[in-house]
Amino acid sequence: MPDVASLLLVAALTAGSPAAGFDQFAQEATGWLLEGKGLPRDYRVTLMQMDSSDRLRAIAYLRRIGLLTGAPWSLDDLLRAPTPLTEPEE
Repeated sequence: MPDVASLLLVAALTAGSPAAGFDQFAQEATGWLLEGKGLPRDYRVTLMQMDSSDRLRAIAYLRRIGLLTGAPWSLDDLLRAPTPLTEPEE
């Protein structure tokens, strides 16, 4: 059974690694802020496609920069597995 110190070390090392999904979204969100825009209507769909750790980081980032001011997300939505984007059938 791993000790607590080992678990904390692993958590600290993985927390610092950049995630491409979050980084790209953060750049887009910063652009929206600098252009004076709000969140796009489909921002929830975009966030639900992210891994749950990236989704949580993105929500915290949006709140910190002032773009996300509405109701808090449910714990179920925060921890849900990524939802793949599906194309409509023709």
